[in-house]
Amino acid sequence: MPIDDCLKKSESLWFSDCGLVIRANTTLFRVSGEILASKSPIFRDMLHMPQPSSSQCETFEGCPVVSLADDPNDTEVFLRAIFDSEFFEPYPSETDFETIHGVLKLSNKYLVDYLRRRALTHLSCRYPTTLEGWMDLTPTSWRIEPDLLIPVINLAREVSALWILPAVFYSLCISTPHHFRSLARGVSFQGGTSRLSPSDLEIFLEGSHAQRECASAMLQFLWYPEHLQGCTSWSRCYSARCAERKYREGLQYQLGYRPIEIWGDAEWRQLPASICAACLERMRGLHQQAMEGFWDDLPAKYHLPCWDDLEQMKDAALAHF
Repeated sequence: MPIDDCLKKSESLWFSDCGLVIRANTTLFRVSGEILASKSPIFRDMLHMPQPSSSQCETFEGCPVVSLADDPNDTEVFLRAIFDSEFFEPYPSETDFETIHGVLKLSNKYLVDYLRRRALTHLSCRYPTTLEGWMDLTPTSWRIEPDLLIPVINLAREVSALWILPAVFYSLCISTPHHFRSLARGVSFQGGTSRLSPSDLEIFLEGSHAQRECASAMLQFLWYPEHLQGCTSWSRCYSARCAERKYREGLQYQLGYRPIEIWGDAEWRQLPASICAACLERMRGLHQQAMEGFWDDLPAKYHLPCWDDLEQMKDAALAHF
């Protein structure tokens, strides 16, 4: 039974010497069923099932058609990753989120394990599980725009890549002052609208409030404790610290969405020279403790398992068996 000849052929995935047509919505892909079956047990079982008679089977240009309920964009990058070895190479080769999205979503669905691991590695490189990784981010293979954070969260939920979510939620909180409407309206993605699920929206609103409340704790070393061990000029040092605290309080609302970045190398260089070396050393230690404490608690703020459990999930997902 031929199907509508007006359907669109994929320009990059139409191999005239192959005998299987994959249909995703109105897009057709002509590929090798044998190769597809060798990569995916789902397709292997699908293609090995007894077929109806030729008069009942959908065909296109004499080839049987398998229809998928998947987005055509996702389907195209997934099939290209299988049939073009140079299209989706392992990390750190450059890629983009749309490619990661399609490859990961469909390799997870159709059990193409090597592509799933590859896509998860690309996805994870931007969202570390350690404070050191966040502060000194290794080169990433793809760029992220704020409007993509919601699709990233939805993808991570779908494929159970929970270990990236603390850092993604943290990033979404950073972008929220400039993209608040996207939380309610959703964002454009793949020709549609991507929104947080009601449960994730609730989790995010609660967690982002807790995240902003941590800004003050990050700056506590400027005024507490009053006496720092080894200080050589308490009155002068404490006066300078308090003045800095007053100045920083004026910026706290603006920068409070990003507690980890609220104080960095530039701020250390701007401290008055009147603060003694002993106080500076102790202040650095207190600030580091505050950042580590915040990072340790970050998953809990967004109702996620602890870092140890998340790292075990990551290791298991990326392991080669």
